[in-house]
Amino acid sequence: MESLGVDIKLLIAQIVNFFLFFLIFKKFIAKPFSQFLTSEKKKEEEKEKILADLKHKEELLAKEKEKEIRKIKEEQQKMVKELKSEIKKMREKMILEAKKEAAAIIEKSRKQAENYQEKVNREIDEKIKELSLKVVTEVLGNVLTPQLQKEVNREMLRSLTQLKAELKKNVN
Repeated sequence: MESLGVDIKLLIAQIVNFFLFFLIFKKFIAKPFSQFLTSEKKKEEEKEKILADLKHKEELLAKEKEKEIRKIKEEQQKMVKELKSEIKKMREKMILEAKKEAAAIIEKSRKQAENYQEKVNREIDEKIKELSLKVVTEVLGNVLTPQLQKEVNREMLRSLTQLKAELKKNVN
């Protein structure tokens, strides 16, 4: 091999150097680098897994939040309906009470009017009786006897009673 210009000792030394370099490279550089790459790959996979879990949890939270919002809106609508029905009931109750009060006021006014009418009628009767007696006493007192005066008075009272009954019929 010497004729080819290859030194065997040098070739063996280089093969030994290469073999030592290969062992050193494999043990101190390739193996740690491979472990580093493997650990980085695992870390990246864990990151992706964690991100996927977070994304999944975020979606679940969004769905739960949406459900809660929907539930709250339904409760609000239910409460609004209940409040509307309560207001309607209160309004109807107030209207009914107002009608009762109005009816009571009307009835009270009607009774007051009747009482006033009766009072006026009594006063008119009294005045007519007084005037009739004065007229009969003054006009007929000189002409009639006491017996005839009594009969005329009775007749006038009877006529006044009938007149009073007719007035009541006409008023009512």
